[in-house]
Amino acid sequence: MRKTITTLVDRGMQALVPLKEVQERLKRIFPEAFADRRILVGSMAVRVVYVFLYGDFIEGSGHCLRPSHVYFFTGEQEEKTSQNERVQWRRDAGKPGFRPLGRRWYADNSRESIRDDLMRNTMLRLGIAHKQAGVAVTSSTPIWYLDKDFAALFDFGLKGRALDQAIAKWRTAALDAGTLQRMALRAGGIQRREGDVFIEMPDGARLRVSAGPSALIAKDVIEQYAQKHLEAPEVLWLSASDKKSYPQFVELAATVGLRFDLNAELPDVILADMARPVKFVFCEVVATDGPITEARREALIQLIERSRIPLSHVTFVTAYEDRDAAPFKKNFSQLAYNSYVWFRTEPDLLVHLSSLRTADCTPGQ
Repeated sequence: MRKTITTLVDRGMQALVPLKEVQERLKRIFPEAFADRRILVGSMAVRVVYVFLYGDFIEGSGHCLRPSHVYFFTGEQEEKTSQNERVQWRRDAGKPGFRPLGRRWYADNSRESIRDDLMRNTMLRLGIAHKQAGVAVTSSTPIWYLDKDFAALFDFGLKGRALDQAIAKWRTAALDAGTLQRMALRAGGIQRREGDVFIEMPDGARLRVSAGPSALIAKDVIEQYAQKHLEAPEVLWLSASDKKSYPQFVELAATVGLRFDLNAELPDVILADMARPVKFVFCEVVATDGPITEARREALIQLIERSRIPLSHVTFVTAYEDRDAAPFKKNFSQLAYNSYVWFRTEPDLLVHLSSLRTADCTPGQ
């Protein structure tokens, strides 16, 4: 053991940034547009990353962490930041029954949140942390270590523009294309909330609506959902926050058999797939509330029946900004059976909420 410690001291541990600086850098690494941001910039993630760095549990160091290193850690130990104090803590923390002086950061019942929710389901999935292979799940052997490229983002001397460049380089190398695309789409929505939104219609026309989260989702329902999930899309109805009806849509809807009263409680978007037979998509856009619940679905069915359209030719969709968005989490349990969920930031994904008797349904059937 002494030889290992001597080798480590000779190699030099990465200079330690303060706990507060760890949080600031995590917020820069995972900006508002990042889908899993909440857990990755919260106090638990800050402390977990700090302990990885504190003990030099970094890829290539030969040292590994176990979750108890985090929930047994204390504020008093945090103050001991010299290299020798850090090495001594790591050596002592490997002994059975060792507890650093001071008040523990976490109680024993926090271990599942640290190990499962954060480390296993988030950090491991994103490649921020890794586990040693070949160790039994029930073993108490330390197996976790921080990715060396991610750890480098906490270099004490890395600041300002150089830090931003290093973060951008890490994202490109470490995150998969789907994550980067989702992040870019979320960022685009955040950045475009001021000013008007222009929607490119399937027939080549361009429609201007007032900006806002709902407008951005509606825009991509028409430009992304319709193009990816329908064969020959047309827009039959659009209700925007500043204009509840567009007369041209009423006339177009009538040509394919859909007749409605402008005073009725219409959905935010109605699409038609002009393939034969014509099929319809009734879509509610949810930036805050108003999904297709069972009651809402029944109300829309009455509208459909008045137009003598077979229910089998209609798809019900609730469109959200993102799977991580608060409105989706809030009203997921209220969504109607036999309806679909679509997310602006993942346009290829379409979630079907089916009952057993309709489990073989496909959109529009």
